[in-house]
Parts: sequence; structure tokens; C-alpha cells
Amino acid sequence: MIYHQIKKKMKVMKKIDLSKVKIEGIDGKEIIIDVAKELAQVIFANTQSIEEHSFSMELYRDPVVELTDRNREIIEKYIEKYFKAYIKIAIKKML
Repeated sequence: MIYHQIKKKMKVMKKIDLSKVKIEGIDGKEIIIDVAKELAQVIFANTQSIEEHSFSMELYRDPVVELTDRNREIIEKYIEKYFKAYIKIAIKKML
């Protein structure tokens, strides 16, 4: 019983790979694209935040992101502002 209570309290952090984003083309076919480096460069070039700058450096080196609340906020902020609708849709499905 104690094991189940502990297990419920432990959160397993979800990870996503931004180098393997599945988008749906206009013809309905699924295509996998790499968004990680472009997103990292957009954040790097536009942020005023040291935290976001650090995130962009890590993302550029490793496209697998642990979805903490803060990382999710950063991704959503920059995807919403700088990317086309088909990328927004695909990323929102991953988050």
C-alpha cells in the first residue's frame, strides 16, 4: 500500500524529441521534420532571459527535451510567435 502511495506522488517527467516532429502535409501524409535547431536559434537570437538563453544552448546540442512546466512555456512562447501553423499544430500535439 505504501508503495502505491509513493508511486502516485512520483512524477515521471515526459520527454519529447524536437528533431522528430510529425507534421501532416497538405496531402494528408505524415512527414517527420527537425525543429530543434531552428527553435534553438530563434530563442537564442530573440531572448532577453539568461534562462531561455541556456535552454536554447542545451536544445541546440540535444533535441530531447524534458517537459518541465518552464520548458513547455518557453517552447510554446517561441513556437507561437515565430513558426507557421503546421509546426504549431504538430508541437502542440507533442506537448
